[in-house]
Amino acid sequence: MATFILQDATGIGSDDLDPARGFIDMAIIANDTGLGMADPTAGKQRLVYARTGNGPPRLRLDAMINTAFSPNYGSGANNVDTIVVAGLKSLVLDDGTPMADNGTALPPKSSGLPGASLNPTEQCLVIYDTQLAICVARDGSGGVLDLPVSPPVALYHEFSHAFRIVNNTLLALTVACDPSSPEERAAIIDENDLRTDLASRAGTSPTLRDPGIHCGRLASDGEECCCIIATLVSRSPRSQQVQKLRCARDHFVRGTEVGHAFFDHFFRDYYAFSPQACTLMAGDQSLRHQLLEGFVEPLLDFWNMMVERGRCVMGSTQLGAAFIALHADRGHAEQRRAALQRTSAYWESGAGQSAEAPAQLMALLRERAWPSPYMQWALVAPVRLMHALLTRYLAGADAPAIGRAFTEALDAWAPEVPISTLWAGLPAAQVRRELGFCERALLQTTKSKTRFRQRLGERFPDITAVAGVLGRLQTIHKGDTW
Repeated sequence: MATFILQDATGIGSDDLDPARGFIDMAIIANDTGLGMADPTAGKQRLVYARTGNGPPRLRLDAMINTAFSPNYGSGANNVDTIVVAGLKSLVLDDGTPMADNGTALPPKSSGLPGASLNPTEQCLVIYDTQLAICVARDGSGGVLDLPVSPPVALYHEFSHAFRIVNNTLLALTVACDPSSPEERAAIIDENDLRTDLASRAGTSPTLRDPGIHCGRLASDGEECCCIIATLVSRSPRSQQVQKLRCARDHFVRGTEVGHAFFDHFFRDYYAFSPQACTLMAGDQSLRHQLLEGFVEPLLDFWNMMVERGRCVMGSTQLGAAFIALHADRGHAEQRRAALQRTSAYWESGAGQSAEAPAQLMALLRERAWPSPYMQWALVAPVRLMHALLTRYLAGADAPAIGRAFTEALDAWAPEVPISTLWAGLPAAQVRRELGFCERALLQTTKSKTRFRQRLGERFPDITAVAGVLGRLQTIHKGDTW
C-alpha cells in the first residue's frame, strides 16, 4: 500500500471533500495516461500508476504511489500510507482547524514530527483546499506576492513534504515565512519542478516561485489570482465584468470533471502571460479602455449567451434575436465594432507595427498566449466571431440571418474545444455523463456533436470506455439526447 485519495473524512474532519477533483489534480501533475485508481474500499481509493514518462513530477509520483514506506520514527519501522484529503473551502479538521486556502502534510500521530499532534491517524495526511485562491512570491521580483498557486501546484507542494515525512528525512521546519525554513525551501524547489514541467507542456518559459520566501496572501473577493486582465481594464475585482466571468466559470466551465480539467489547463496557460500583460497595461488608460470595449465586453457577451444557450435550447432565430438585443443601441454598436476592428488590427499586426499597441505587450501575447489552444478557443475565437456577426448586423442582416450565421460559426467552433487527457481515465458511465453535459451545454446541433465525437474517438482510439460509449451511440443511431 502507498497512496490513496480519501472518500470519507470520518475521524479526520467534516465531510466536505471533492475526491474527484483530487484525482484531476493528480492527473494534471502526472500528465500521463498510466495514472489511475483502484476500486474504493474502506472510505478511500488507491492510486495506481504505470509510469510512461520521465521528469521530476512523474518520478516523484511513481515513488509515492508505488513504494511501500516503513519509516522508523524511533519505536521501530511501521508501514505508513499517504492519504490525499482533497477538501472544499468548507473543510474543517476535527480539531477545529479550517482548511480554506490552505494546505498541509501531517506526519503520523505517534511520529513525534512537527504537526503530528494534529493528525488523528497513523498515516501521512496530505490535506489541501481544491478551491484555494492564494498568491506567493515570484522569483526575481524581490518578494512581490503576485504568483498564483493552482490546486495541482498546491497538492504537489504538499507531496514534497509528504515524501520526506514517509522517508523520515523531514528538514527543519519553522513558522517564519521570510526567509523560508529549510523544509519549506525544499518544497518550493520541488514545486518549481512542476511549474517548469507545466510551462514546458505549454511551450512557454516558466514563472517560478522564490524558494527563499514562503509568505503568501489571499486573493480578494474569491479571485483565482492576484492579477487578471478583466479586473485591470474594468478597474475593480467586483466589477460587473468580473462577476460575469465568474458566473460563466462556475455555472458553465466548472459544471463537470472535464470542465474542471479544462479550467485547470486554461488557468495555467492564462497566468503564463496575464501578470506581465497587466504590468505592461497598468499605466496606459487608453489601452485599458480599448481592451474593455474591444475585447473584454464582447467576450463576456459571447459567454453569457453560451451560458443561456446551455440552460435552454435556443433555435437559430432566437440566437439571432438575442445577439441583436445586445446591440439595440446602434450608436454604441458602431462604437463596439470600431473597437473590435482596432483590436483585430492589434492581433494582425506584427509586434511594434501598430502605433496603438505596445510592442512589448504584443510580443508577450504572441510568445505566450497565441500558441495555447485554450486561449485561442476560449478567448480569441469568440471575440473574432462577435466581430464578424456585428459587422453583418450593422450591414443590415436581420435576426434569422444573424442566427443562421451564428449557428454555423458555433458548429465550426464548439466541437474544436481542447480535449483533456482526463477522458482517458474515466469509466464508461462517467464518459456518458460528461459527454451528455458537453452536448447539452455546448454542442446543441447534430453537426457539432458528430464532429466532437469524431475528435474524441480519434484522440483515444485505444481507451475502452471512450470507444465503447461512442460505438454504442453509433450502433443504436442515437446521439441528440441522453
